[in-house]
Amino acid sequence: MEVIDLLIQQHREVDALFLAFRNASDDTSRRDLCIQLAEALMLHSTIEARWGSPKASRVVGDEKIEHAEQEHQEMTKLLGDIVRMRDDMNAVKAKVGALEKVVKRHIADEEKNILPQVARNITEKDLGMSCKDLVREASRIRREEMRDWGGASL
Repeated sequence: MEVIDLLIQQHREVDALFLAFRNASDDTSRRDLCIQLAEALMLHSTIEARWGSPKASRVVGDEKIEHAEQEHQEMTKLLGDIVRMRDDMNAVKAKVGALEKVVKRHIADEEKNILPQVARNITEKDLGMSCKDLVREASRIRREEMRDWGGASL
């Protein structure tokens, strides 16, 4: 699997998690889905920030990558808010709704304006590691970031 395929697959997985959150029938399920969303988005952001963005900026330009990085920062802030307000499910629902809007906008922009160009110019070889190794290393980094938030428990 190429890195671009992995990123697009992660986009679809996050879309499915948002749908599941909207359709969840109880707060326990919503909390579990928030954890899954945080883990999935942090993993994805880590992969892009550590390995994708530096290489992609030379293909699509710094401006597009800086915009994508700003969206990632906004997502990270919203995820932190969700974790901190875990006891107020109405507030969590509102933040998840805001997060979904940011993520959907980011996905649409990335899949239209960044990934097609990157796919033509950057391969797994350019990244210096396989997708499997990339995910493993990003997962390790993500676990450390989640610990910095006080854990992933909602």
